[in-house]
Amino acid sequence: MNRFLGSLIFSLTLLAAWATAQRTPARPDLNGVWNLNVTDSDFGQVPPPLKQSETVTQAGEEIAIAILIEREGSRQSYTLRFRTGGGETPMERLFPADAPFRILSVKGEWKGAVLVVAERVQFQGAEGTLEAKYHLTSAGKKLKKTTHVAMPAGEFETTTVYDRE
Repeated sequence: MNRFLGSLIFSLTLLAAWATAQRTPARPDLNGVWNLNVTDSDFGQVPPPLKQSETVTQAGEEIAIAILIEREGSRQSYTLRFRTGGGETPMERLFPADAPFRILSVKGEWKGAVLVVAERVQFQGAEGTLEAKYHLTSAGKKLKKTTHVAMPAGEFETTTVYDRE
């Protein structure tokens, strides 16, 4: 009887571990250099950049997203660093105090296979938020990012699509 009970407990433990693994969705590998595909993207009322790339470095819960945006007469380059599932990470020192656009903090979390990155931002002195949802498409060859922007002057969404380099 003890042998049967031991086997039953062992089997139930394995079954519980398997069921937990089935409920936890795999987190996609976003690592790599992603170049903007302007044709597949929708910027709405915002003019598209001349060039844009995002380089994602993902190591467990630690994520860094290096962003490069080139527009007529300007170039922005910065890196968001955060730990998914953690609190807000301050970013005040990322931009000069007099910069028209500044990221104040960033927070990231996984919602299934989607990486959600929330940023508190400041544009021309007004504070707002950006929420970007990253997910892979086309068998991992494209990265789709849907961004919801909320500022005192209004709200809008953009969809940017990136090709893996």
